[in-house]
Amino acid sequence: MQDLPDWLRKHLHVAYIPGYEFFLSLHVLAKPEHHTSRLHWAEELLTALPAPLLKKLHYFSSMSNQFLDAMDFLAPWEECFEHSVEAALERVQAMDAGEFAQLMIGPVYHPRQLHTWMQGRTDEIFEELKPEHREFLRHPLSTKRSFLEFCYDYLPFFQKEERRIEPWLVRAVHEAQEQIKLDPIPFLSQVHPRLKVHENFLQFHKAKTYTFGYSELARVHLRVSTFVAPHLLLGIYDDHISVCLSVDVPGTRATSVIPADFISKMKVFSDPTRTAILKSLLAHPYCTQQLADLHNISEPAVNKHLNLLVDTGFIWSERRGRYVFYRAIASRLEQLAVDLHEFIDMPVPGLVSPPASSHPPERRK
Repeated sequence: MQDLPDWLRKHLHVAYIPGYEFFLSLHVLAKPEHHTSRLHWAEELLTALPAPLLKKLHYFSSMSNQFLDAMDFLAPWEECFEHSVEAALERVQAMDAGEFAQLMIGPVYHPRQLHTWMQGRTDEIFEELKPEHREFLRHPLSTKRSFLEFCYDYLPFFQKEERRIEPWLVRAVHEAQEQIKLDPIPFLSQVHPRLKVHENFLQFHKAKTYTFGYSELARVHLRVSTFVAPHLLLGIYDDHISVCLSVDVPGTRATSVIPADFISKMKVFSDPTRTAILKSLLAHPYCTQQLADLHNISEPAVNKHLNLLVDTGFIWSERRGRYVFYRAIASRLEQLAVDLHEFIDMPVPGLVSPPASSHPPERRK
């Protein structure tokens, strides 16, 4: 490209979107051990949340890929979402059943397939869905109402933290805008280790590599967040793409370079029998008794392996009569490449550069 800096100045848009930060905070609560810089906040809040709210948190986390799919409720180019979390929830309220189901479950099934299931016409694929998804598709509107009730009940807890972090986020937006005007290529290059700025295209390295020519893009949206690290969190919307810009807030830096959930996932594959059980569950659901016969081990030994597989999110379970059947989640295995990337991306404590200023910013009026 002849004038890449000029193109970036015209097409990079930086914003703080309260709704994105709201859903990302829920993601951190659903998976706190993965976000070392937010672990202390998450642990404190999880002990403070009422039991019914905590139960709903886990339920909707399982339904929405730990709230990451909920990020697509908000189109990044709609500036109305820059105002408040309530604006984001009003957007959810306005969705019909089909749109809500498609965004909540994520881009796994075609909208026509979801519509067929919501009409009550089920098939073998439907029976293989997670129990939460089957229940959701049978009652999408009541699920949407319950989800919104959960969000509004959680909102006061989020707002307490938002009051603390918002000045830093607003400041980060203004500083990013200044850097884009001054020298946009170095600025964009440091947004995330897996974002590469090339002369004619942008490249994002996740489980696979995504490449976008500048001529294909109408705008690149940068969304500031204190909850996003270590995710790249690439959003693709036709000719718009979005990525998060992690913002450090004093008192939230990582204390450990190795997230506990990463260690647990690696532990899954340290035992050949456990790995073989996981492989079996990719092909077919089995109960404990069947797995014991299949792998020639005792049922207590099977249960020990299953407990770790459930804890790490690689399998789900469902009771059918007197038996509990287990099934592997293929998408969680595909996520392993991203988990490894994120582990490599995480800064080593003590080697991270300090914030540009140690003085707190003024609050917005």
